[in-house]
Amino acid sequence: MTAPATTPHRSRAAIWLVTLAVVALVVALLTPESPVEGSGGRSTYSTAPGGARMAYELADRLGWDVERRLGMMDSSVRSEAVQVVLAPRGGLGGPEVHRLLENVRRGGGLIFSLDGNDELSDSLAVDAGKRSQLLGGSRDSACPPPETITARALLVLAPEMSEFEWRNRPPAQLTTLLVTTARTQPNVVGAVGFPLGSGRIALTSNSALFSNEAVRTCPWKADLAVVRMLDYVRPRTGSTPKLIFDEFHHGFGIHGGTLRAAAAYLVHTPSGHFVIQALVAGLLLLLAKAPRPLVPRDAARVSRRSPLEHADALGRAYADVGATRTATTRLVGGLRRRTTRWIPVGAAADDDAFFEAVNRRAPARADDVAAVRRALSEPIPTRDLESVGEALSRIEQAIVSSPSTTS
Repeated sequence: MTAPATTPHRSRAAIWLVTLAVVALVVALLTPESPVEGSGGRSTYSTAPGGARMAYELADRLGWDVERRLGMMDSSVRSEAVQVVLAPRGGLGGPEVHRLLENVRRGGGLIFSLDGNDELSDSLAVDAGKRSQLLGGSRDSACPPPETITARALLVLAPEMSEFEWRNRPPAQLTTLLVTTARTQPNVVGAVGFPLGSGRIALTSNSALFSNEAVRTCPWKADLAVVRMLDYVRPRTGSTPKLIFDEFHHGFGIHGGTLRAAAAYLVHTPSGHFVIQALVAGLLLLLAKAPRPLVPRDAARVSRRSPLEHADALGRAYADVGATRTATTRLVGGLRRRTTRWIPVGAAADDDAFFEAVNRRAPARADDVAAVRRALSEPIPTRDLESVGEALSRIEQAIVSSPSTTS
C-alpha cells in the first residue's frame, strides 16, 4: 500500500504563509518612527528621545540664564524674560495665557508650539494647517559621515511640520525661522516669529522640533532652527537674557492631587504645622493609653482609722500616760456642748460657771458635780475615771429632765 502524495496546492499555501510572515516582520522592524513624547513629555528633565533636555543644555551653552518654572505663570512674572511652553498637558487656562502675552508686551519673549497650546493659538488666531511635511535638510561637512550613523537614526522619522493657517490677517512683520526642503512637494514654513508690543514671539507647529531625537540628528538641522528661534526672541539688552522653560504643565511642581495638596498644606502653612503637632500629640496620647507589656502596679494606699477607732486609740493613749485631767476636760467640754439648750453659753462662760449653773438647776447632783470638779483640778487614779464618766452621765440626765430656771 503506498502513502498518499502531498498535493501541490497545500505546499504553495504554506510557502505563501511563511513569506507573508517574513515580510510583516521585516516591515515591523524597519518602519521608521517619529520622535514622539516619552516619559515626562517635552520636559527638559527628560533625556528620552521625546524629551527636551538637549534644547535646555543648548540654550545654556549659548549664554542664556536658563531656569525651569515649577508653578503657574503668576508666580514667576518677570520682564525681559523669555518663556518657553512646549506641548503643555491639561491646558494653560485664560489667566496664565494673559500673563504670558503681557510679559511679551512688556519686553519679554515667548516660544511655544501649536500642539497642546489651544488657548495661546486662540489668542493669536493661528492654527496648524492640513498640509504638512517632514523636516529635512542636506548633509554638509558639519554633520558626521554616513558610516557613523546608528541604526536607530535610520529607523526614526523626522518631525512633521505643518503650515500655519491664520484666521485673520497675519502679523505685518512676520519672520520665517524654519522652512522644510522637499524635492517633490512645496516647502512648508514650520516656524515663524513676530513682534508683540515691546517683545517677540516665536512659534512652531510641532514641539518635536525641540525633542532630543530631533536636536541630535544633524541632517534634520532641527538644532539650527532652535537656535534661530532663541536668537529671534533674545531681548536686546546688555544683560544676560533669562530663558524659563515651563515644567509645571509636564507634571512637576505642586499640583492639585489630594496627597500632594495635603503634604504642601502641612509643610508650608502655619496651620499645617499646628495640625502636625496635634497629630504627634494624639499619637503620644494613643501610645500612653495603649496596652503595655508590663502591667503597672497600683500605688500602695494606707487606710486611715475610722473616727471610732481614733477615739478608742486616743482613750488608750490617755490611759497609758494617766492624763485623767485632760480626759475629764474633754468629757466636760462635750457635756457643755450638748446641754447648751438648757444652760445658755452666757451662763457657762467657763467650767466653774457651768457647774454653778448645774447646781442651781439640779441640786440633787451636787455630789457628782464635786467629783467631776475634783477630777478637773487634780489627778485621780485611772480606775476612778470611769466613775467620773458615770457622774457626768447622771448630771446630763438631770439637766435635761429638770425644769428650766432663770439663771
